Amino acid sequence: RDHYGNKKTVGARFSRSGSGGPPGYHITAAWLLLPSATVCATMLPLRPSAATTTLLLSLLLLVMMPAVRTACTGPLGLASGEILDWQISASSVYPTAWDAGCHMRYARLHQPNGRAWCSGRKVAGEWLLVDLGVPAKVTGVITQGKGDNKEWVTTYQVSYSMDAYVWHYVRDHYGNKKVLSGNTDSHTPRHNYIVPPVLSRFIRIHALTWHSHPSLRLELLGCQECKQVVSEGVQVRVTASSHLSWNKRKSCEPHEVALLSHRAWCAKRKKKHQWIQWDLGPPHRITGIITKGRGDTRRRHWVQSYTLTYSNDTVIWYTYKDTNHLDAKVFMGNLDKDTERRHYFNEAFTARFVRINPKHWHQAIALRAALLGCPHEGDCGQRFFRVSPDMPCVENLAWSGRTWVNDIRHQWSGWHYGRAGLAVDGSMNTSLPRCAVLDNFSVDEPVWMVDLGTREDVKGLIIITWQGESQDNQTLYRDYVFGLDKLSVFVELRPRLTELSENKECGTVTRLNNAVFKERVHVECPQPIRGRYVYIRGTGVANRWHRLFSIVLCEVQVY
Repeated sequence: RDHYGNKKTVGARFSRSGSGGPPGYHITAAWLLLPSATVCATMLPLRPSAATTTLLLSLLLLVMMPAVRTACTGPLGLASGEILDWQISASSVYPTAWDAGCHMRYARLHQPNGRAWCSGRKVAGEWLLVDLGVPAKVTGVITQGKGDNKEWVTTYQVSYSMDAYVWHYVRDHYGNKKVLSGNTDSHTPRHNYIVPPVLSRFIRIHALTWHSHPSLRLELLGCQECKQVVSEGVQVRVTASSHLSWNKRKSCEPHEVALLSHRAWCAKRKKKHQWIQWDLGPPHRITGIITKGRGDTRRRHWVQSYTLTYSNDTVIWYTYKDTNHLDAKVFMGNLDKDTERRHYFNEAFTARFVRINPKHWHQAIALRAALLGCPHEGDCGQRFFRVSPDMPCVENLAWSGRTWVNDIRHQWSGWHYGRAGLAVDGSMNTSLPRCAVLDNFSVDEPVWMVDLGTREDVKGLIIITWQGESQDNQTLYRDYVFGLDKLSVFVELRPRLTELSENKECGTVTRLNNAVFKERVHVECPQPIRGRYVYIRGTGVANRWHRLFSIVLCEVQVY
Protein backbone atom coordinates (compact mmCIF):
# COMPACT_ATOMS: atom_id res chain seq x y z
CA ARG A 1 0.00 0.00 0.00
CA ASP A 2 0.98 3.64 -0.46
CA HIS A 3 1.46 6.50 2.04
CA TYR A 4 -2.26 6.83 2.52
CA GLY A 5 -3.00 3.15 3.14
CA ASN A 6 -4.55 2.64 -0.31
CA LYS A 7 -3.69 -0.09 -2.79
CA LYS A 8 -0.50 1.01 -4.52
CA THR A 9 -0.44 1.59 -8.29
CA VAL A 10 2.90 1.23 -10.10
CA GLY A 11 3.70 2.15 -13.68
CA ALA A 12 6.21 1.14 -16.32
CA ARG A 13 7.33 2.23 -19.74
CA PHE A 14 7.55 -0.48 -22.37
CA SER A 15 9.04 -0.26 -25.84
CA ARG A 16 9.77 -2.82 -28.50
CA SER A 17 13.21 -1.45 -29.35
CA GLY A 18 15.85 0.93 -28.07
CA SER A 19 16.43 0.41 -24.37
CA GLY A 20 13.82 -2.33 -24.42
CA GLY A 21 15.76 -4.42 -26.95
CA PRO A 22 15.17 -5.28 -30.61
CA PRO A 23 11.90 -6.74 -31.90
CA GLY A 24 11.41 -10.32 -30.84
CA TYR A 25 13.08 -9.85 -27.48
CA HIS A 26 11.11 -9.88 -24.26
CA ILE A 27 11.02 -6.75 -22.13
CA THR A 28 10.94 -6.88 -18.37
CA ALA A 29 10.15 -4.15 -15.89
CA ALA A 30 10.57 -4.49 -12.14
CA TRP A 31 9.27 -2.48 -9.22
CA LEU A 32 10.39 -2.47 -5.64
CA LEU A 33 7.42 -2.69 -3.33
CA LEU A 34 8.54 -1.61 0.08
CA PRO A 35 9.15 -2.96 2.49
CA SER A 36 9.74 -6.45 1.15
CA ALA A 37 8.28 -7.42 -2.20
CA THR A 38 9.27 -7.11 -5.83
CA VAL A 39 7.03 -7.35 -8.89
CA CYS A 40 8.26 -8.09 -12.38
CA ALA A 41 6.27 -7.75 -15.60
CA THR A 42 7.31 -9.28 -18.91
CA MET A 43 5.94 -8.26 -22.32
CA LEU A 44 6.29 -10.80 -25.10
CA PRO A 45 5.36 -10.71 -28.82
CA LEU A 46 2.20 -12.73 -29.46
CA ARG A 47 3.61 -14.04 -32.71
CA PRO A 48 7.34 -13.40 -33.10
CA SER A 49 7.55 -11.92 -36.59
CA ALA A 50 8.60 -8.60 -38.07
CA ALA A 51 5.04 -7.87 -39.21
CA THR A 52 3.44 -8.61 -35.89
CA THR A 53 2.10 -5.58 -34.11
CA THR A 54 -0.03 -7.30 -31.48
CA LEU A 55 1.61 -7.70 -28.09
CA LEU A 56 0.74 -10.02 -25.29
CA LEU A 57 1.39 -8.66 -21.82
CA SER A 58 2.18 -11.38 -19.35
CA LEU A 59 2.74 -10.65 -15.73
CA LEU A 60 5.07 -12.73 -13.67
CA LEU A 61 4.72 -11.79 -10.04
CA LEU A 62 7.81 -12.53 -8.05
CA VAL A 63 7.02 -11.80 -4.45
CA MET A 64 10.05 -11.88 -2.23
CA MET A 65 8.68 -11.87 1.27
CA PRO A 66 10.71 -11.08 4.38
CA ALA A 67 13.72 -13.34 4.63
CA VAL A 68 12.81 -16.81 5.81
CA ARG A 69 15.43 -18.65 7.81
CA THR A 70 16.92 -21.15 5.36
CA ALA A 71 18.58 -24.43 6.24
CA CYS A 72 22.26 -23.98 7.14
CA THR A 73 23.36 -27.38 5.87
CA GLY A 74 25.19 -26.67 2.62
CA PRO A 75 28.63 -28.08 1.81
CA LEU A 76 31.43 -25.66 2.71
CA GLY A 77 33.72 -26.47 -0.20
CA LEU A 78 35.89 -29.53 0.34
CA ALA A 79 34.28 -31.72 -2.32
CA SER A 80 33.83 -28.84 -4.78
CA GLY A 81 37.43 -27.67 -4.48
CA GLU A 82 36.44 -24.18 -3.28
CA ILE A 83 38.56 -24.95 -0.22
CA LEU A 84 42.05 -25.04 -1.71
CA ASP A 85 44.79 -27.55 -0.96
CA TRP A 86 46.76 -25.11 1.21
CA GLN A 87 43.75 -24.80 3.49
CA ILE A 88 44.06 -28.47 4.51
CA SER A 89 46.74 -29.69 6.93
CA ALA A 90 47.25 -32.64 9.27
CA SER A 91 49.19 -33.86 12.29
CA SER A 92 50.89 -36.44 10.06
CA VAL A 93 50.54 -38.07 6.63
CA TYR A 94 51.36 -41.55 5.44
CA PRO A 95 54.35 -41.31 3.03
CA THR A 96 53.24 -40.99 -0.58
CA ALA A 97 56.26 -43.08 -1.58
CA TRP A 98 54.51 -46.03 0.06
CA ASP A 99 50.98 -45.09 -1.01
CA ALA A 100 50.48 -42.33 -3.62
CA GLY A 101 46.78 -42.13 -2.74
CA CYS A 102 47.49 -40.84 0.78
CA HIS A 103 47.69 -37.06 0.88
CA MET A 104 45.99 -34.18 2.71
CA ARG A 105 44.66 -32.77 -0.56
CA TYR A 106 42.73 -36.01 -1.09
CA ALA A 107 40.77 -35.56 2.15
CA ARG A 108 37.71 -34.55 0.14
CA LEU A 109 34.38 -36.35 -0.02
CA HIS A 110 33.86 -38.49 -3.15
CA GLN A 111 37.53 -38.49 -4.19
CA PRO A 112 38.28 -41.42 -6.52
CA ASN A 113 38.74 -44.76 -4.80
CA GLY A 114 42.18 -45.18 -3.33
CA ARG A 115 42.50 -41.50 -2.40
CA ALA A 116 42.12 -40.13 1.12
CA TRP A 117 44.05 -38.58 3.96
CA CYS A 118 45.87 -41.34 5.81
CA SER A 119 47.59 -40.54 9.08
CA GLY A 120 51.30 -41.20 9.33
CA ARG A 121 50.88 -43.02 12.63
CA LYS A 122 48.32 -45.43 14.05
CA VAL A 123 47.84 -43.35 17.16
CA ALA A 124 44.57 -42.09 18.64
CA GLY A 125 44.21 -38.33 18.30
CA GLU A 126 45.79 -37.86 14.87
CA TRP A 127 43.95 -34.97 13.24
CA LEU A 128 43.02 -33.38 9.96
CA LEU A 129 42.62 -29.56 9.97
CA VAL A 130 40.53 -27.48 7.58
CA ASP A 131 40.90 -23.69 7.34
CA LEU A 132 37.53 -22.35 6.11
CA GLY A 133 39.07 -18.99 5.29
CA VAL A 134 36.41 -16.93 7.01
CA PRO A 135 34.23 -17.92 9.98
CA ALA A 136 31.36 -20.25 9.17
CA LYS A 137 28.45 -21.69 11.09
CA VAL A 138 29.28 -25.41 11.04
CA THR A 139 26.27 -27.68 11.51
CA GLY A 140 27.47 -31.11 10.39
CA VAL A 141 30.19 -33.46 9.16
CA ILE A 142 30.16 -36.12 6.43
CA THR A 143 32.93 -38.74 6.41
CA GLN A 144 34.05 -41.57 4.12
CA GLY A 145 36.84 -44.10 4.31
CA LYS A 146 39.54 -44.88 1.73
CA GLY A 147 37.48 -46.17 -1.14
CA ASP A 148 39.28 -49.26 -2.47
CA ASN A 149 40.95 -50.22 0.79
CA LYS A 150 39.39 -51.53 3.96
CA GLU A 151 40.42 -48.42 5.88
CA TRP A 152 38.12 -46.02 7.69
CA VAL A 153 37.64 -44.08 10.91
CA THR A 154 35.04 -45.56 13.27
CA THR A 155 34.92 -42.82 15.95
CA TYR A 156 36.24 -39.28 16.10
CA GLN A 157 36.02 -35.95 17.89
CA VAL A 158 35.70 -32.42 16.51
CA SER A 159 37.48 -29.31 17.77
CA TYR A 160 37.20 -25.77 16.46
CA SER A 161 38.96 -22.42 16.69
CA MET A 162 38.77 -18.86 15.37
CA ASP A 163 42.56 -18.30 15.33
CA ALA A 164 44.17 -21.80 15.26
CA TYR A 165 45.68 -21.11 18.72
CA VAL A 166 42.81 -21.45 21.18
CA TRP A 167 40.81 -24.61 20.55
CA HIS A 168 37.47 -25.87 21.87
CA TYR A 169 35.89 -29.30 21.53
CA VAL A 170 32.34 -30.08 20.51
CA ARG A 171 30.79 -31.39 23.71
CA ASP A 172 27.86 -33.60 24.68
CA HIS A 173 25.00 -33.02 27.16
CA TYR A 174 27.29 -33.68 30.12
CA GLY A 175 30.03 -31.27 29.06
CA ASN A 176 32.39 -34.04 27.96
CA LYS A 177 34.20 -34.09 24.64
CA LYS A 178 31.67 -35.58 22.27
CA VAL A 179 32.59 -38.82 20.48
CA LEU A 180 30.92 -39.08 17.08
CA SER A 181 30.30 -42.36 15.29
CA GLY A 182 32.21 -42.74 12.03
CA ASN A 183 31.98 -45.17 9.15
CA THR A 184 31.24 -48.88 8.94
CA ASP A 185 32.79 -49.41 5.51
CA SER A 186 35.22 -47.61 3.20
CA HIS A 187 32.78 -46.01 0.76
CA THR A 188 29.38 -45.15 2.34
CA PRO A 189 29.13 -41.49 3.51
CA ARG A 190 28.25 -41.07 7.19
CA HIS A 191 26.57 -37.83 8.32
CA ASN A 192 26.71 -36.40 11.85
CA TYR A 193 25.05 -33.23 13.14
CA ILE A 194 26.94 -30.77 15.30
CA VAL A 195 24.42 -29.68 17.93
CA PRO A 196 24.50 -26.88 18.75
CA PRO A 197 26.27 -25.53 15.65
CA VAL A 198 29.64 -23.84 16.15
CA LEU A 199 30.93 -20.59 14.67
CA SER A 200 34.50 -21.17 13.60
CA ARG A 201 37.18 -20.65 10.98
CA PHE A 202 39.32 -23.72 11.75
CA ILE A 203 37.97 -27.27 12.21
CA ARG A 204 39.89 -30.35 13.33
CA ILE A 205 38.76 -33.96 13.01
CA HIS A 206 40.53 -36.15 15.61
CA ALA A 207 40.55 -39.87 14.73
CA LEU A 208 40.01 -41.99 17.87
CA THR A 209 39.38 -45.51 16.55
CA TRP A 210 39.59 -46.97 13.07
CA HIS A 211 39.43 -50.07 10.95
CA SER A 212 42.84 -51.16 9.64
CA HIS A 213 44.24 -47.59 9.37
CA PRO A 214 43.03 -44.01 10.14
CA SER A 215 42.00 -42.93 6.62
CA LEU A 216 39.43 -40.27 5.87
CA ARG A 217 37.53 -38.33 3.22
CA LEU A 218 35.51 -35.38 4.49
CA GLU A 219 32.95 -32.65 3.89
CA LEU A 220 31.89 -29.97 6.37
CA LEU A 221 28.32 -28.66 6.33
CA GLY A 222 26.98 -25.26 7.32
CA CYS A 223 26.72 -21.73 5.96
CA GLN A 224 29.28 -19.02 5.34
CA GLU A 225 27.88 -15.62 4.41
CA CYS A 226 30.92 -13.34 4.62
CA LYS A 227 32.86 -14.84 1.73
CA GLN A 228 31.27 -13.25 -1.33
CA VAL A 229 32.94 -10.94 -3.85
CA VAL A 230 32.04 -7.39 -2.76
CA SER A 231 34.31 -5.38 -5.08
CA GLU A 232 32.03 -5.69 -8.11
CA GLY A 233 28.57 -4.18 -8.30
CA VAL A 234 26.47 -1.20 -9.27
CA GLN A 235 27.60 0.99 -6.37
CA VAL A 236 31.31 0.12 -6.56
CA ARG A 237 33.63 2.73 -8.05
CA VAL A 238 37.26 1.96 -8.92
CA THR A 239 40.03 4.55 -9.18
CA ALA A 240 43.81 4.36 -9.37
CA SER A 241 46.93 6.45 -8.88
CA SER A 242 47.61 6.13 -12.63
CA HIS A 243 46.90 3.86 -15.56
CA LEU A 244 48.07 3.29 -19.12
CA SER A 245 45.93 4.84 -21.84
CA TRP A 246 43.27 2.76 -23.59
CA ASN A 247 43.66 1.50 -27.14
CA LYS A 248 41.63 -0.91 -29.22
CA ARG A 249 43.98 -3.82 -28.60
CA LYS A 250 44.22 -3.64 -24.84
CA SER A 251 42.90 -1.77 -21.87
CA CYS A 252 44.58 -0.93 -18.59
CA GLU A 253 41.89 1.26 -17.04
CA PRO A 254 41.00 0.88 -13.35
CA HIS A 255 37.69 -0.95 -13.95
CA GLU A 256 39.63 -3.73 -15.72
CA VAL A 257 40.90 -4.82 -12.29
CA ALA A 258 37.83 -7.12 -12.00
CA LEU A 259 38.89 -10.69 -11.33
CA LEU A 260 36.95 -12.07 -14.33
CA SER A 261 38.35 -9.42 -16.69
CA HIS A 262 40.50 -10.65 -19.58
CA ARG A 263 42.69 -7.57 -19.18
CA ALA A 264 43.93 -5.85 -16.00
CA TRP A 265 44.65 -2.55 -14.34
CA CYS A 266 48.16 -1.44 -15.29
CA ALA A 267 49.93 1.41 -13.52
CA LYS A 268 51.42 4.03 -15.83
CA ARG A 269 54.62 4.20 -13.80
CA LYS A 270 56.89 1.37 -12.73
CA LYS A 271 57.56 2.68 -9.26
CA LYS A 272 56.25 2.42 -5.74
CA HIS A 273 53.39 4.50 -4.36
CA GLN A 274 51.03 3.29 -7.08
CA TRP A 275 47.64 2.04 -5.95
CA ILE A 276 44.25 0.75 -7.04
CA GLN A 277 41.24 1.73 -4.91
CA TRP A 278 37.68 0.45 -4.48
CA ASP A 279 34.90 2.67 -3.17
CA LEU A 280 32.43 0.02 -2.03
CA GLY A 281 29.63 2.49 -1.36
CA PRO A 282 28.14 1.33 1.94
CA PRO A 283 30.79 0.01 4.36
CA HIS A 284 31.52 -3.70 4.06
CA ARG A 285 33.13 -6.31 6.27
CA ILE A 286 36.29 -7.37 4.38
CA THR A 287 37.53 -10.91 5.05
CA GLY A 288 39.84 -11.76 2.17
CA ILE A 289 41.38 -10.92 -1.20
CA ILE A 290 42.11 -12.70 -4.49
CA THR A 291 44.71 -11.51 -7.04
CA LYS A 292 45.81 -12.48 -10.56
CA GLY A 293 48.17 -11.05 -13.17
CA ARG A 294 47.48 -9.37 -16.50
CA GLY A 295 45.48 -11.40 -19.00
CA ASP A 296 45.46 -9.57 -22.37
CA THR A 297 49.06 -9.77 -23.48
CA ARG A 298 51.82 -12.29 -23.91
CA ARG A 299 53.95 -10.20 -21.60
CA ARG A 300 54.31 -11.62 -18.12
CA HIS A 301 53.05 -8.86 -15.84
CA TRP A 302 51.91 -9.41 -12.26
CA VAL A 303 52.29 -8.08 -8.72
CA GLN A 304 54.55 -10.14 -6.46
CA SER A 305 53.80 -8.45 -3.13
CA TYR A 306 51.60 -5.68 -1.79
CA THR A 307 50.14 -4.03 1.30
CA LEU A 308 46.53 -3.07 2.04
CA THR A 309 45.17 0.20 3.39
CA TYR A 310 41.56 1.06 4.15
CA SER A 311 39.46 4.05 5.16
CA ASN A 312 35.90 5.27 5.61
CA ASP A 313 36.48 8.85 4.46
CA THR A 314 39.72 8.87 2.34
CA VAL A 315 41.21 11.25 4.91
CA ILE A 316 42.30 8.86 7.65
CA TRP A 317 43.86 5.67 6.28
CA TYR A 318 44.72 2.51 8.20
CA THR A 319 47.31 -0.06 7.14
CA TYR A 320 46.35 -3.68 7.58
CA LYS A 321 48.39 -5.41 10.28
CA ASP A 322 48.09 -8.81 11.86
CA THR A 323 47.34 -9.03 15.56
CA ASN A 324 50.20 -7.90 17.83
CA HIS A 325 52.26 -6.72 14.86
CA LEU A 326 53.57 -3.17 14.55
CA ASP A 327 54.60 -3.38 10.91
CA ALA A 328 52.31 -3.46 7.89
CA LYS A 329 51.39 -6.92 6.66
CA VAL A 330 53.07 -7.63 3.32
CA PHE A 331 50.96 -10.04 1.31
CA MET A 332 52.64 -12.38 -1.13
CA GLY A 333 51.21 -11.92 -4.61
CA ASN A 334 51.33 -14.02 -7.74
CA LEU A 335 53.97 -16.24 -9.32
CA ASP A 336 52.42 -16.16 -12.80
CA LYS A 337 49.75 -14.20 -14.68
CA ASP A 338 46.85 -16.68 -14.56
CA THR A 339 46.84 -18.47 -11.20
CA GLU A 340 44.65 -16.96 -8.48
CA ARG A 341 46.37 -16.15 -5.19
CA ARG A 342 43.99 -16.00 -2.25
CA HIS A 343 44.48 -14.59 1.26
CA TYR A 344 42.03 -14.68 4.16
CA PHE A 345 42.56 -12.08 6.86
CA ASN A 346 43.25 -13.04 10.47
CA GLU A 347 41.64 -9.73 11.43
CA ALA A 348 38.65 -8.81 9.26
CA PHE A 349 37.94 -5.08 9.03
CA THR A 350 35.03 -2.82 8.10
CA ALA A 351 35.64 -0.09 5.52
CA ARG A 352 34.21 1.79 2.56
CA PHE A 353 37.51 2.41 0.73
CA VAL A 354 40.17 -0.27 0.21
CA ARG A 355 43.52 0.14 -1.58
CA ILE A 356 46.09 -2.32 -2.85
CA ASN A 357 49.59 -0.84 -2.75
CA PRO A 358 52.02 -2.89 -4.92
CA LYS A 359 55.51 -3.31 -3.46
CA HIS A 360 57.21 -5.66 -5.90
CA TRP A 361 56.19 -6.77 -9.37
CA HIS A 362 57.31 -8.80 -12.37
CA GLN A 363 58.25 -6.55 -15.32
CA ALA A 364 55.33 -4.12 -14.75
CA ILE A 365 52.57 -3.34 -12.26
CA ALA A 366 49.46 -5.12 -13.55
CA LEU A 367 46.69 -6.63 -11.52
CA ARG A 368 43.30 -8.28 -11.45
CA ALA A 369 41.72 -8.62 -8.01
CA ALA A 370 38.59 -9.11 -5.93
CA LEU A 371 37.74 -8.32 -2.33
CA LEU A 372 35.84 -10.90 -0.29
CA GLY A 373 33.40 -10.10 2.49
CA CYS A 374 29.79 -9.14 3.14
CA PRO A 375 27.68 -6.03 3.69
CA HIS A 376 28.15 -4.40 7.06
CA GLU A 377 25.28 -5.15 9.44
CA GLY A 378 23.79 -2.66 11.88
CA ASP A 379 24.20 1.09 11.56
CA CYS A 380 25.05 2.07 7.97
CA GLY A 381 27.41 4.79 9.13
CA GLN A 382 27.82 8.33 7.90
CA ARG A 383 26.50 9.12 4.39
CA PHE A 384 24.45 5.90 4.13
CA PHE A 385 20.99 4.74 5.16
CA ARG A 386 18.41 2.02 4.62
CA VAL A 387 15.28 2.79 2.61
CA SER A 388 13.53 0.19 4.76
CA PRO A 389 14.89 -1.84 7.69
CA ASP A 390 15.31 -5.09 5.74
CA MET A 391 17.16 -3.54 2.79
CA PRO A 392 20.91 -2.98 2.31
CA CYS A 393 22.57 0.37 2.94
CA VAL A 394 22.49 2.91 0.09
CA GLU A 395 24.34 6.19 -0.28
CA ASN A 396 22.60 9.36 0.88
CA LEU A 397 23.19 11.63 -2.12
CA ALA A 398 22.08 14.71 -0.18
CA TRP A 399 24.45 14.33 2.79
CA SER A 400 26.20 17.64 3.60
CA GLY A 401 25.05 19.15 0.31
CA ARG A 402 24.74 22.90 -0.18
CA THR A 403 21.21 24.07 0.59
CA TRP A 404 19.02 27.01 -0.34
CA VAL A 405 15.57 28.33 0.63
CA ASN A 406 13.49 30.81 -1.37
CA ASP A 407 12.85 32.82 1.83
CA ILE A 408 15.21 35.83 1.97
CA ARG A 409 15.47 35.50 5.74
CA HIS A 410 17.45 32.26 5.35
CA GLN A 411 20.02 34.15 3.30
CA TRP A 412 20.92 36.51 6.14
CA SER A 413 24.33 35.71 7.63
CA GLY A 414 22.90 35.96 11.15
CA TRP A 415 20.03 33.54 10.53
CA HIS A 416 20.69 30.34 12.52
CA TYR A 417 17.40 29.04 13.89
CA GLY A 418 15.98 26.35 11.64
CA ARG A 419 18.60 26.94 8.94
CA ALA A 420 18.29 24.86 5.78
CA GLY A 421 21.54 22.91 6.21
CA LEU A 422 20.25 21.13 9.32
CA ALA A 423 18.19 18.87 7.04
CA VAL A 424 21.32 17.32 5.52
CA ASP A 425 23.76 17.27 8.46
CA GLY A 426 23.42 13.51 8.98
CA SER A 427 21.90 13.88 12.45
CA MET A 428 18.76 11.88 13.23
CA ASN A 429 17.97 14.13 16.20
CA THR A 430 14.38 15.24 15.65
CA SER A 431 14.18 17.95 18.31
CA LEU A 432 13.12 21.29 16.83
CA PRO A 433 16.49 23.10 17.23
CA ARG A 434 18.14 20.35 15.10
CA CYS A 435 15.71 20.64 12.17
CA ALA A 436 15.33 22.95 9.19
CA VAL A 437 12.22 25.14 9.57
CA LEU A 438 10.39 26.82 6.68
CA ASP A 439 7.19 28.82 6.65
CA ASN A 440 5.09 30.98 4.33
CA PHE A 441 5.46 34.20 6.30
CA SER A 442 7.46 35.84 3.46
CA VAL A 443 6.58 33.58 0.49
CA ASP A 444 3.39 31.88 -0.64
CA GLU A 445 5.00 28.47 -1.13
CA PRO A 446 8.30 27.85 0.71
CA VAL A 447 10.87 25.86 -1.29
CA TRP A 448 13.90 24.01 0.09
CA MET A 449 16.73 22.88 -2.22
CA VAL A 450 19.83 20.68 -1.87
CA ASP A 451 22.72 20.42 -4.33
CA LEU A 452 23.77 16.78 -4.88
CA GLY A 453 27.14 17.89 -6.26
CA THR A 454 26.85 15.99 -9.54
CA ARG A 455 24.03 14.86 -11.80
CA GLU A 456 22.45 11.71 -10.44
CA ASP A 457 19.57 9.40 -11.30
CA VAL A 458 17.30 10.12 -8.35
CA LYS A 459 14.90 7.30 -7.46
CA GLY A 460 13.35 8.78 -4.34
CA LEU A 461 13.93 10.30 -0.94
CA ILE A 462 13.09 9.91 2.73
CA ILE A 463 12.00 12.90 4.84
CA ILE A 464 12.38 12.58 8.60
CA THR A 465 9.83 14.98 10.10
CA TRP A 466 9.38 16.69 13.44
CA GLN A 467 6.75 15.15 15.69
CA GLY A 468 6.48 17.90 18.34
CA GLU A 469 7.18 15.59 21.28
CA SER A 470 8.37 16.38 24.82
CA GLN A 471 9.33 20.03 25.36
CA ASP A 472 8.80 20.74 21.63
CA ASN A 473 5.09 20.17 22.20
CA GLN A 474 4.66 23.69 23.63
CA THR A 475 5.86 25.64 20.58
CA LEU A 476 3.54 27.50 18.18
CA TYR A 477 5.14 25.59 15.30
CA ARG A 478 3.05 22.56 16.29
CA ASP A 479 -0.12 24.39 15.25
CA TYR A 480 1.48 25.87 12.14
CA VAL A 481 2.59 22.44 10.90
CA PHE A 482 -1.03 21.31 10.68
CA GLY A 483 -1.67 24.07 8.14
CA LEU A 484 0.47 22.11 5.64
CA ASP A 485 -1.53 20.49 2.85
CA LYS A 486 1.17 18.75 0.80
CA LEU A 487 4.87 18.36 0.02
CA SER A 488 6.01 18.07 -3.60
CA VAL A 489 9.46 16.85 -4.65
CA PHE A 490 11.24 17.90 -7.86
CA VAL A 491 14.58 16.98 -9.43
CA GLU A 492 16.04 19.75 -11.58
CA LEU A 493 19.21 20.50 -13.53
CA ARG A 494 19.47 24.12 -12.38
CA PRO A 495 19.75 25.67 -8.89
CA ARG A 496 17.65 28.25 -7.06
CA LEU A 497 14.61 28.03 -9.28
CA THR A 498 11.45 29.90 -8.32
CA GLU A 499 9.34 28.06 -10.93
CA LEU A 500 9.55 24.26 -10.89
CA SER A 501 8.74 22.11 -13.93
CA GLU A 502 5.88 19.65 -13.53
CA ASN A 503 7.63 17.10 -15.74
CA LYS A 504 10.50 17.08 -13.23
CA GLU A 505 8.22 16.18 -10.34
CA CYS A 506 9.28 13.05 -8.47
CA GLY A 507 6.17 12.78 -6.31
CA THR A 508 3.76 14.41 -3.88
CA VAL A 509 2.56 13.46 -0.40
CA THR A 510 -0.61 15.10 0.96
CA ARG A 511 -2.40 15.31 4.29
CA LEU A 512 -4.80 12.51 3.26
CA ASN A 513 -4.81 9.99 6.13
CA ASN A 514 -2.15 12.23 7.76
CA ALA A 515 0.49 10.87 5.35
CA VAL A 516 2.48 14.12 5.22
CA PHE A 517 2.67 14.24 9.04
CA LYS A 518 4.20 10.77 9.51
CA GLU A 519 7.58 10.57 11.20
CA ARG A 520 9.14 9.04 8.07
CA VAL A 521 7.77 10.20 4.71
CA HIS A 522 8.93 8.19 1.69
CA VAL A 523 8.58 9.75 -1.77
CA GLU A 524 9.31 7.44 -4.72
CA CYS A 525 9.82 8.69 -8.27
CA PRO A 526 7.75 6.69 -10.81
CA GLN A 527 10.91 6.57 -12.93
CA PRO A 528 14.44 7.69 -12.00
CA ILE A 529 14.88 11.41 -12.77
CA ARG A 530 18.30 12.69 -13.72
CA GLY A 531 19.30 15.94 -12.09
CA ARG A 532 21.58 17.66 -9.64
CA TYR A 533 19.21 19.71 -7.50
CA VAL A 534 16.41 18.27 -5.38
CA TYR A 535 13.59 20.62 -4.35
CA ILE A 536 10.89 20.21 -1.72
CA ARG A 537 7.95 22.60 -2.05
CA GLY A 538 5.28 23.06 0.58
CA THR A 539 1.67 24.06 -0.06
CA GLY A 540 -0.77 25.17 2.62
CA VAL A 541 -4.39 24.20 3.16
CA ALA A 542 -6.69 26.41 1.08
CA ASN A 543 -9.30 28.54 2.87
CA ARG A 544 -7.95 27.69 6.33
CA TRP A 545 -8.80 30.18 9.06
CA HIS A 546 -5.08 30.70 9.72
CA ARG A 547 -3.02 31.38 6.59
CA LEU A 548 0.40 30.51 8.08
CA PHE A 549 1.87 27.02 7.90
CA SER A 550 5.28 25.50 8.62
CA ILE A 551 7.49 22.73 7.21
CA VAL A 552 9.95 21.10 9.60
CA LEU A 553 12.60 18.93 7.89
CA CYS A 554 14.76 17.11 10.43
CA GLU A 555 16.64 15.08 7.82
CA VAL A 556 16.35 14.56 4.06
CA GLN A 557 17.92 11.41 2.56
CA VAL A 558 18.08 11.11 -1.24
CA TYR A 559 18.83 7.88 -3.10
